[in-house]
Amino acid sequence: MKDDFRKILLKRISRNPDFPAFARTVQEAYRLTDDELASANDLSALILRDPALTHRILRLANAAHFRHLGGQIHTVTRAVTVLGFEEVRLAALALSLFEQIESKPHSRILQSRFLQALYQAFLAQDLARELGGLSAEEMFLCALFQDFGALLVYLHAPEHLAEIERARLEDGLDEDTAIQKVVGVLPVALARDVCRQWGLPESARRFLTTARASGKITRLTPEARALRLGQLARASADVVARADSTDVIRRDTLDLARRCEVEPAVFESASAVARDHILEYQELLASSVGRPAFLERMETESDERMPLDDPMGEAAESPVEPRSELLIECIEQTTQALTEDYELGSVFARMLAAMQEGLGLDLAVLYMLERKSWQLAPRMGQGARFAEFKPGMTISLSQNSRVAQVFQSGEDRSVARPRLPSDDILDWQFQGQGDAAMVYPLHVNRAPFGLIYLEGHKSVFTEGNLNSLRTLRNQAALAIKSRSRR
Repeated sequence: MKDDFRKILLKRISRNPDFPAFARTVQEAYRLTDDELASANDLSALILRDPALTHRILRLANAAHFRHLGGQIHTVTRAVTVLGFEEVRLAALALSLFEQIESKPHSRILQSRFLQALYQAFLAQDLARELGGLSAEEMFLCALFQDFGALLVYLHAPEHLAEIERARLEDGLDEDTAIQKVVGVLPVALARDVCRQWGLPESARRFLTTARASGKITRLTPEARALRLGQLARASADVVARADSTDVIRRDTLDLARRCEVEPAVFESASAVARDHILEYQELLASSVGRPAFLERMETESDERMPLDDPMGEAAESPVEPRSELLIECIEQTTQALTEDYELGSVFARMLAAMQEGLGLDLAVLYMLERKSWQLAPRMGQGARFAEFKPGMTISLSQNSRVAQVFQSGEDRSVARPRLPSDDILDWQFQGQGDAAMVYPLHVNRAPFGLIYLEGHKSVFTEGNLNSLRTLRNQAALAIKSRSRR
């Protein structure tokens, strides 16, 4: 049965529409890593393919930590120049991965798990710089990808998270062993399978191994030394994620460092740098689901009770995610209508009404692309305040709004209500009670045609309802395509 689940998990990953885009980014990032002749222009071109990633890189470059390096930064090329080739390349890789998890129903747990992997990557990177003899960039990738298999399980098998956590707590198992016990999949083997499926180079897989490096880190071969350093970073990050207090974190992580023969001062310096990096990334990573526990731990200064995410609690609160009957009924009605002589406007009106009423949304809006003016115009919508907002809801695609970014990326994404004012959120967005929006681009024959914008409470965007919404979006595209042929 568990062998069957491994096949199911691999199918879920291969069929997920989000991960191929990330795979392409990783492939190109590794190509740039291996190419000694790669330039800042090559890296800029990689980032500019994804408008959302471009915006995040610019936001990172303009964060307070970096402003003193070169003033306001408006272009990716300038960001690469100011932050450095290596910094931006690794940020692009990490943010591409994060982009795939932020809209998931269990995204707070995923965010914590991602931040843990990112923390250990920064820790390994700075330790490599301090100790010498190892590539800091290689150590970042080594440590980040050590957790790739676990992240894939957390992302694609959320129904098992509570059971995995129970195995850790009750049976005293480490994470990899708990995952293998519950789902029958060894995370490192899963990561190697996926990396191989994506065609990533061996340099991306060389540290995905169950082998352990032991002994004093300064007395090992370069290969074993890199593996040992990655294992130290991962074990330390796990302590940070699960220890009861800051005192315990300091005691246990320094003990791990001493076993590797890493000087306490060196380790504490690298830990502080890694913590600063995570706090620098927080505005890019936090979303409306609430602050992930790992981020709150990074901000804890005194010896107080440390926050923890609770997979078992979340599972107990919502063991089954309901699907809106109105959405299901609309899917059935639209399927029938597409076999008959239908009016396109009535199909769209029925869809928007079902989305708004079925999920209790503040807004459900259909946008159409006006190519000459390169903007999205609202054609019809539902919601108590749609008529009031409509005159100001046209979206210029030449401006850097989140909705424009999603449209130009061509991928379904969520937009969270920002905790602080943000210049990429439009004036009419989040004027109601909703804290999240879903944006579904419309394509016909691979050409962009428009989008569907939905805004409401995040709690209604369950995985079941998201599946229904994607089906309706696909039916909308089919309706447009079929009507254009008549």
